[in-house]
Amino acid sequence: MTAPGLAGRVALITGSSRGIGRAIALAFAAEGCSVVVNYRRSREEAEAVAREIEVGGPGRCMVFRADVSREEEAAALVEAAAARFGRLDILVNNAAIAGRREFLDITPADWQDMIASDLTSVFLCSRAALPHMLRAGWGRIINIASTSGMTGGTSGAHYAAAKGGVISLTRSMGREFASRGVTVNAIVPSKIETGMLDASFEDSAQKEAARKKMPVGRFGTPGEIAALAVFLASEPAGYITGETIVASGGY
Repeated sequence: MTAPGLAGRVALITGSSRGIGRAIALAFAAEGCSVVVNYRRSREEAEAVAREIEVGGPGRCMVFRADVSREEEAAALVEAAAARFGRLDILVNNAAIAGRREFLDITPADWQDMIASDLTSVFLCSRAALPHMLRAGWGRIINIASTSGMTGGTSGAHYAAAKGGVISLTRSMGREFASRGVTVNAIVPSKIETGMLDASFEDSAQKEAARKKMPVGRFGTPGEIAALAVFLASEPAGYITGETIVASGGY
């Protein structure tokens, strides 16, 4: 354990059956947190994450299926977490979808799906979690955005708009709840070695060309994003709120 103030906390990480979310769930568990693993489709992968966490101590993890883009399911997820562990201290809004599209190929349905999954979910989960944090006078909300939300990116205007919305929402929430013991920050990754990254390339040659453009000479790892999330949730980060922290390898 390296992050002061996290042992005994309860952390809920949306979309934590794989990729960045999985790494964050495992990192919080390693710091002594009880962890809620959320998934929408990947039940077996979510249960595998839970088994790995439970090795460090039985009863420290629960798995809960919810589509966090839906109000009722997001609320049910948060309430189940609070009921199981008696509190909810940390929320990491990680669940998201991606899908490269040219602007004129984006249908209204594509737009609605992206905004719901990548932006509305952050609002819904935060709205459900905040009352628990405010009653306790302490909380951490960490939103996983993307450099596409700052630069426009290459994955499509719908994705950029959703992630840009997450960044703006973070700033607004950070300001509003700063005086009440809750910090809200965004982590903005770029080119992290996950299945979502692999799916964004047509072939290995295209992926290698992208890697060569990275100033640090490689893609990031989920563990590096997880370490940043752990820091933002720790006591030493209590003066940081409403911020957008870029982890892009200089890209």
